[in-house]
Amino acid sequence: MTHSSHAHDAELEELLDLDALLGASVLSQAMDDASQALTTEPRAIVDLGAGTGTGTLALATRFGHARIHSIDASVGMLDRLRGAADAAGVAGRVQTHLADLDGDWVAELPQDIDLAWAALSVHHVGDPGLFLRQVFDALRPGGVLVVVEMTGETSYDPADLGTGRARLGDRLERTLSARGYPITADWTDALTSAGFAPIRRRDASLTASTDTLEGTRYLEVQLTFNRAMLGDGLTSDDLAAVDEVIMKLGAGRSTIAVASGRAIWVAVRPEVAA
Repeated sequence: MTHSSHAHDAELEELLDLDALLGASVLSQAMDDASQALTTEPRAIVDLGAGTGTGTLALATRFGHARIHSIDASVGMLDRLRGAADAAGVAGRVQTHLADLDGDWVAELPQDIDLAWAALSVHHVGDPGLFLRQVFDALRPGGVLVVVEMTGETSYDPADLGTGRARLGDRLERTLSARGYPITADWTDALTSAGFAPIRRRDASLTASTDTLEGTRYLEVQLTFNRAMLGDGLTSDDLAAVDEVIMKLGAGRSTIAVASGRAIWVAVRPEVAA
């Protein structure tokens, strides 16, 4: 792996951690929805594409009698997750599995999972329809799947990111969208096709601002991460302005905020097959 790949991976890991920290309200809402959909206290939970483990730790904390099976294809992510679980005092109830969600990940799990959690992971799967059917089969009747994804609706305040270049944030987001980022999808039809019913979707939003150190760092890392994907999609003046914003964020001299849309699906495997 090259140095730039290491830097990119470290940047992504930090962005995921900050995303989870600042998206605590989204996470909490999704947990509430899962609790309401479950008929009994969950004992077996799977975190699909667990990443750095924020979801796993939240699940272990929220559902104190459950064993969490955390699946990810990255050794580095799972190492971080185990360290975080140990620090949080829940390592005894967290079991990690190195597996690809495009592979035979189901073989890693016990039968009759109560709750499946897939936050910002379904869009990475090669065949989402097959994957959702696998999740359906892994769940017990009455079991619940929670899917959280980005909606692609991102807005900056002020819209010029404080640069004086009108609607710079809009142009930045349009350029990223044209390059396929963030990957978004409405999973309602796919969940229905997999056999889930009922399926409920709600919209939520992650917000971050320079009012906090964490928000400032999130904006800096997010814009740095996105800057690498812009290519020649923006004019040289716009790119220079983005670079200036990143520099000012790093120096603590920027006053901006961002709102990033999220969608939460809660889908139930019916108690009786249709």
